Amino acid sequence: MLKPIADICKSFMMSDKPVHLQASLEKEIYYHGDPINVNIKVKNETSRTVTKIKIIVEQTTDVVLYSADKYTKTVLAQDFGETIDAHSTFNKSLAVTPLLAENKKKRGLALDGRLKDEDTNLASNTIIRPGMDKEVLGILVSYKIKVNLMVSSGGLLGGLTASDIQVELPLILMHPKPQGKLIVLPNK
Repeated sequence: MLKPIADICKSFMMSDKPVHLQASLEKEIYYHGDPINVNIKVKNETSRTVTKIKIIVEQTTDVVLYSADKYTKTVLAQDFGETIDAHSTFNKSLAVTPLLAENKKKRGLALDGRLKDEDTNLASNTIIRPGMDKEVLGILVSYKIKVNLMVSSGGLLGGLTASDIQVELPLILMHPKPQGKLIVLPNK
């Protein structure tokens, strides 16, 4: 399995050097309720300061039954108070855990089960095998993680002229395989 990784290099007006952002996940598949460690590496070669890191988890639901409706809902948005000074580097793992409990009042989320049941989670990713007709499945669920850096321009205007740098990572959110014994009944 490949670990999801994304990077971007962004230059700013009035600055001859860029900000490099790389984000990665430790593994490809995460289970509901487990923390997701997002590894973030930043090389800030500019004279600007990164004032905030924000991690967002979005659920996208494609309804492919009769029409091509697509719904995207934010299931987690967490700000981290990390700052990255000008001409410096940053390397840290930040943990996030998207939970249904934090989203019970949101409408339009795809769930595994009924909202009133205690063991209900956010819906698991839909896995499409090669050659599979996705229209047969009806509803396709996927997730992505967005890592966003807020970069201030400094000077008199400060945050009014801030810019964002963002990368996206695919996320597979699933239930673990059930534990237990497989019982094979003999044919009669």
